[in-house]
Amino acid sequence: TTVLDASAAQTTTTAAPTTTTTAPTTTTTTQAPTTTEPPTTTTTEPPPFQWTLMAGGDVLMDRTAPAGIDPFVGLQPQLASADLAMVNVEMAISDRGTAIAGKQYTFRAPPAAAQIIANAGIDLATVANNHARDFGTDAFLDTMNLLTDAGVTVLGGGQNDTEAYTPRVVTLGEPGREIDVAFIAASLIMPWGFGATPSRAGIADGNDRNRVLANVRVAAESNDIVIVTLHWGIERNTCPEPTHQTFAQQLLEAGATAVIGHHPHVLQPVEFADGKLIAYSLGNFAWHPRTSITADTGILELRFTDTELTGYEFHPHVLGANGAPEPVDSGVRFDRINQIVSGQCELHDPPPVTTAPNTTTTTAATTTTTASSTTTTVDTTTTTPTTTTTTAPTSTTAVTTSTAP
Repeated sequence: TTVLDASAAQTTTTAAPTTTTTAPTTTTTTQAPTTTEPPTTTTTEPPPFQWTLMAGGDVLMDRTAPAGIDPFVGLQPQLASADLAMVNVEMAISDRGTAIAGKQYTFRAPPAAAQIIANAGIDLATVANNHARDFGTDAFLDTMNLLTDAGVTVLGGGQNDTEAYTPRVVTLGEPGREIDVAFIAASLIMPWGFGATPSRAGIADGNDRNRVLANVRVAAESNDIVIVTLHWGIERNTCPEPTHQTFAQQLLEAGATAVIGHHPHVLQPVEFADGKLIAYSLGNFAWHPRTSITADTGILELRFTDTELTGYEFHPHVLGANGAPEPVDSGVRFDRINQIVSGQCELHDPPPVTTAPNTTTTTAATTTTTASSTTTTVDTTTTTPTTTTTTAPTSTTAVTTSTAP
């Protein structure tokens, strides 16, 4: 359209609207497929639980305790280093009762003896022996009660036969990794009236072998380790009885891990094979008076990894003038002890008793057997004391009982 203006000629042109069409742009993004890897879980196996059981032989304190003598004062650090320590308490602990008429030897120590035993680091004490009831029922019950009150677990005795035969179970380790250790004690040396019955307090009679074997089988089914301790043998005989060797093998076949004996008042051999151990007699551990032949003694140390018995050590000692064990590391006594423990048990006259040269050392030279070998290696050439430091692993201990058949 053209428009004429009077003041100035001006031409205005109106163009038709222009439409611009832009083609849509399509952007395509291609991604590689994403693969999600499962999270990696690292499982760390806990370290093996290594623990030890130390055992000593006969303990008699009828003369030393009234005199205020502690026969264990030099051994407390060593015994306390073990996870468990066990002895045979061969006496009544009481101030009650009357000595059994007609019995040649009767032994009783004052009540303070129980705490002395506990303070030494001893955790378990068998009363299944031929002196526990020397002063009658009341004194026998006092013995068990005083030891229990002092924190010592009593083996092989009870208010009746069921209680006497019932295994005592000690639990070691940490929550979720507990190890249950059952202890069974009995005596094959049985004075009249000592055996527990349904109506009489007393000790477990080891001459009822079927009952003892049945207890071992039941205990082995529900526990990780079974330790049997027996009062047996012939006094002052350094060789075990063949019938007792047979019984010990039967106990191992029934499920026992170790059989530990006492009563002969002298040492007898220790046998170890295939994770099983027999110590026929540990002799007198603390005993006054001592004689030349009964002065040889020591501490048996059993070493475990989890539920496996991996080896043992025997720490030689000699009873001193007051009946207390003193470590010995060389000389004829040391040699004789190692010979007997390693199996050379033939009877021969012992040398005279002399006080051990070093009464301050708590750990003596050792005889060591490991699981890889059934041969005991004896070090008889060392003249310098060998000190073994044993650190007990952290563990919790609980004591329970299980019903005996």
